[in-house]
Amino acid sequence: MSGRFLYLQNAWGGPPSSLRQVRGHRIDVFQQYDTERLDWSGYDAVLVSMSADQIHLGEMTNKISAYLDQVGTLLINSHVTRPYLPELRRYEPMEKRGRAELEIHRDNEHPLFEGISAQQLTLRRGVAGFYGRGSNPPPPGALVINSVGPDHVAVDWLYERPAGGRIFSHAGVELWAVLMLEGPEQGMPVIQRFFDWMASTSRVTA
Repeated sequence: MSGRFLYLQNAWGGPPSSLRQVRGHRIDVFQQYDTERLDWSGYDAVLVSMSADQIHLGEMTNKISAYLDQVGTLLINSHVTRPYLPELRRYEPMEKRGRAELEIHRDNEHPLFEGISAQQLTLRRGVAGFYGRGSNPPPPGALVINSVGPDHVAVDWLYERPAGGRIFSHAGVELWAVLMLEGPEQGMPVIQRFFDWMASTSRVTA
């Protein structure tokens, strides 16, 4: 099933190159500040980059919430420093303890991460700590997929909103970039799966 996605761009040089390799889906790239007047209703998901202007997103809270109410999906990268939705809380870095704190755990299996283990996410190019070192604390009822450290601090979570729509949060560097650190052979199948899953489970009607 082909999907349609909106990437909110807020950095020089265009979106991550991996997104140009996604097959079978349309990914529209707009500067974040130009999307305030754009109709989001036909997009299966809106992708927020790690370079997003969160002050500006806060000025668009009503627009984002209305999009979610229309059963859209919001995918958030990086640290929430200025919560721009009622479901979001400010990023909380982990207490520094050593190597054990950087271990990624799979708390709940999910099709988004089928084929890539928590151990593979822990070590990127043989180094631990790239994937996540803290949390955008999930709202009650969210499904925690991947966590980090002995306290299982939520890194990736998916929240199905009672009012409709869903939010996926990744509390680390740009997800598309970190998945590609081991090369496209490992990274692109996972990235492709993200878009295939978002499209096939979308309840957005064009």
